[in-house]
Amino acid sequence: MKLVKGAPSRLVMGLVGFLLVFSLAVPAQTRASGPQAQANDLGGYVNAQPLDVDIADDTLGYVPGEVMVKLKSSDAVTFAGGKLVATSPGLAEMMRCFQLSAASEVLPGVYKLSGQGGSSLDVKGAAAALEATGLVSYAGPNYTYHAMLAPNDEQYLAGQQWGITQIKAEQAWDITTGAENIVIAILDTGTAPNHPDLDGKVIPGYDAYNNDNDPSDDNGHGTYTAGIAGASSNNGTGIVGTSWGARLMPVKVLGPRGQGSDETIARGIRWAADNGARIISASLGGDIDSQVMRDAVKYAHDKNVLLVASSGNTPDGKPNFPAAYESALAVGATGRSDTFTGFSSWGPFVDVTAPGVGILSTGWDNGTLSYEYGNGTSASCPFVSGIAALVLSVNPSLTADQVKWIIEDSSDDFGPPGFDENYGRGRVNAFRAVQMAQQGPPPTRTPTPVAQPSATAAPTFTPAARQGPTLQLDTKEVAPGALLAIIGAGFGPNEIIDLTIRTADGNGRSIGNAQTDAQGGFRAEVALPADIPPGAATLTASGPTSGLRASVELSVGTGGGGGGQSVIRGTVRGATLEGVTVRLKPSLGVAGPEQTTQPDGNGVFTFSRLASGIYALSASAAGGLPVGPFSVQVDGSAADIKTIDITLAAARPKAFDNVARVANTPQLVFFPEVAHTLKGPFLKFWRENGGLPIFGYPLSEEFQEISPTDGKTYTVQYFERNRFEHHPEFAGTRNEVLMGLLGIEMTRGRTFPPGAPFQSTPTQAYFNETKHSLSGPFLKYWQSHGGLPIFGYPISEELVENGFLVQYFERNRFEYHPEFANTPNDVLLGLLGVEIVKRNGWLAP
Repeated sequence: MKLVKGAPSRLVMGLVGFLLVFSLAVPAQTRASGPQAQANDLGGYVNAQPLDVDIADDTLGYVPGEVMVKLKSSDAVTFAGGKLVATSPGLAEMMRCFQLSAASEVLPGVYKLSGQGGSSLDVKGAAAALEATGLVSYAGPNYTYHAMLAPNDEQYLAGQQWGITQIKAEQAWDITTGAENIVIAILDTGTAPNHPDLDGKVIPGYDAYNNDNDPSDDNGHGTYTAGIAGASSNNGTGIVGTSWGARLMPVKVLGPRGQGSDETIARGIRWAADNGARIISASLGGDIDSQVMRDAVKYAHDKNVLLVASSGNTPDGKPNFPAAYESALAVGATGRSDTFTGFSSWGPFVDVTAPGVGILSTGWDNGTLSYEYGNGTSASCPFVSGIAALVLSVNPSLTADQVKWIIEDSSDDFGPPGFDENYGRGRVNAFRAVQMAQQGPPPTRTPTPVAQPSATAAPTFTPAARQGPTLQLDTKEVAPGALLAIIGAGFGPNEIIDLTIRTADGNGRSIGNAQTDAQGGFRAEVALPADIPPGAATLTASGPTSGLRASVELSVGTGGGGGGQSVIRGTVRGATLEGVTVRLKPSLGVAGPEQTTQPDGNGVFTFSRLASGIYALSASAAGGLPVGPFSVQVDGSAADIKTIDITLAAARPKAFDNVARVANTPQLVFFPEVAHTLKGPFLKFWRENGGLPIFGYPLSEEFQEISPTDGKTYTVQYFERNRFEHHPEFAGTRNEVLMGLLGIEMTRGRTFPPGAPFQSTPTQAYFNETKHSLSGPFLKYWQSHGGLPIFGYPISEELVENGFLVQYFERNRFEYHPEFANTPNDVLLGLLGVEIVKRNGWLAP
């Protein structure tokens, strides 16, 4: 869906347009810890080397002219001199029809068949015909496999490119890393062609801003976006690009201050389309629908060139151009947990989303070549441009529209099912896009123009009493370069909030922006500068329209995933210890590479010298189910030693298999949505305590499970938002069924500071049993939905997680959803049942 109407006027490339995109994309003076060099000093870099294995041309996925077959009986054939002679008339006829005469035995009774037809053989047709004789157990192609490609770029190996993993690029690279004849035009501030990670990738371009043939970067933004789309890869240094093989065409349309015009951008689009670009990557935008820009985008489309554009960083539901034109592919931004970011523009014109928070890429700063982190849809756009290049690499005959449709249709759906005005058709998936491209062009579709955003696109709120501005952070112990989640409240409605940080050396700098909602609240996820000094720091949010501001203190550590003294250890149980790998990955408040280790002969593993922050712990073994991640928090001190035991299983419980439909009765209910049933005491408890809105659907049938809290075996059943446990010792009482202690289980590796004690009142309560308090919407929900017997005591104060205000209880997690403010759904139970089941490896992530 796209906006196609508007008042023709000049394209504005000011604060609301490109400059805002850029300010979010590259925080000032931010540097990674990787190699840096001056423009004239490249001795420390290694030029990109060609891959040893080229698999881009392997589009069939099997060896032409060969069929693998297993015979049901050796009496059906005789084998001599490398040939199979069928004694069965039916099998002999099929082999004769397909000219299958040569054979080699692979396993007992398993043969590779080939013959005179060679590569022209209809492999799948021959396999189907052989199976139809009933004399073979199976027949099929001789499928091909490849070594899993893993680039050796140092920042990628250090786990600093989370966006690449999020979009499933590694799996796509096992099909293609991109073809050299696919050209991506980087429509931007120019590109530094001498950057080591762009070496050999940049072809001659054009400077439409100065009308010459030198599109060198004089701002830094174009170099940044070029690296995300197609940096040189597998060269042992720097970063990896989304499309390794594609060539990059710099087209400078914006000046040193990041501003351009209808003329410069239109000239740039025309030049790119006329000079071999298949894709134009445009991390720029404005809020005016000009006829010149409309005609320029149409010119590219008529030349069969796909224009990929940033949706913008002003989340007000209004269109940004050129992203909002029907033929363009408009890209919004998501965070590390696939949440829609607080700064990304939304509306019916958004087609897809891609990672846009804490994205590391190539940098240029007044001649210094470097690596920089950035936030914004400027970072999201080139991810999609790179995917488009991968798609065209496996199927260059696709049209621009067909590439656009494939990227949309292959995206992972988040938010409401189907299209929505935040995610569009979903967060992009490079692997699925390349697979779909191999299958041929998608069906033609008819566009549905939308003139204005719908009333339901963005959250709507019931006005509440104004309160002073406040800030909350997911953690106050942070590291340079780490991700930080921020919640703000009490600012002016629908205003752009400036986020700044003042560090221990007295220097202040911008770390991005956020957009408030109609109630003056915002959620934002930002990457901290990588070069901020350790010590106390102050983060401030300022509303320039309202004049309101709020600050919060935090502590900056040394970072790097090390440098501290904390320890995370434990024991792996439940599976053979051979081939077990335990992984520890920085999550929030800490930056650094993923660490791996193998447990010793007793299953014991240890990670030492850990800096303050939250880590994700997981484990896997050959032939077993992966387990994790467990969220583990340490404070960096030698006294903080967390013990997390991990149990590996060979297979998931059969209770999670779907069951056949049965007729509903008063004692049993079948849910076709999940193909599971609910009965007996669990059904009674489910109905009496809120049913579907509170607990969600069942994820399993009943089964026996050992409790991780008391070691006893109970009959349990998992639901989306919790686990029910049958306690026969309380038969006939209200405690016969209890909710599992999932809040405790999910936070076993976390540390929550106690709340300050106070005298309880009707509007706030303090629980001396756990040293935590409860108030506001969470207290209201707790009281009205069963209180202590259902949820247990609070085990944390309110805190920020994944951009939401949450609070943990013994048996669950409460989440505040501002999009449902002052409605019965403003507080929801967390999906802890789903999270536990995924963590155990029982459901696909």
